[in-house]
Amino acid sequence: MEPTYYLNQIKMTLKNKTVSSEQIPARYRASRPRLVQLIGKWFLRAFNWKVEGSLPEISDNQNLIIIVGPHTSNWDGVFGFAAILGLDAKISFFGKHSLFNKPILGKFLIYMGGIPVDKSKPGIGLTDIAIDNMSKLNGSLLAMSPEGTRAKTERLKSGFLRIAHAVQGKVFLAAFDFGEKRILLDSFLDISDDHERDIACVQSYYTNFKGKCPENY
Repeated sequence: MEPTYYLNQIKMTLKNKTVSSEQIPARYRASRPRLVQLIGKWFLRAFNWKVEGSLPEISDNQNLIIIVGPHTSNWDGVFGFAAILGLDAKISFFGKHSLFNKPILGKFLIYMGGIPVDKSKPGIGLTDIAIDNMSKLNGSLLAMSPEGTRAKTERLKSGFLRIAHAVQGKVFLAAFDFGEKRILLDSFLDISDDHERDIACVQSYYTNFKGKCPENY
């Protein structure tokens, strides 16, 4: 069958808007093929998920750290990738280097903006790698989980705050809400010089949302 047939079939399933590239500024769009964007939209629609909110227009060359939580399951990544495709977002994220060694998965992660990190090497810190990468760019999006893991943790990691201060970036709050079947693009975090205060605010913020495995947050 012709590609046009599949495009039309996907479009027919998107009667209600699930996600749109208009929810992010043009400077952060990846310009992926239309079919690829539609696949992300179709996937969200098939599971009755949607992306709510938007990333507002900001000044040129602004680095943004988007923190997304609560991170409690591998399903977060699945819906997250679908949202990235639907938004057509040009975004970076970090992953275990071993995942990038897999033939198909590795290519997909790189296509989606993934950066492999070997945490087993001494002296290499995720935060330092992020700072180095963002410092080379004139405006970029970096997605991070403040928990740093999908397992239960007593305290969020402060790496995203260190990155924001180092690259003079802003921190934007986004959330997985399995209760409402949505990914929320919410608002900027008013960061201060008090990391403890900021971490407490973020930890409290994510209690408003239901993760896939609530017991892990």
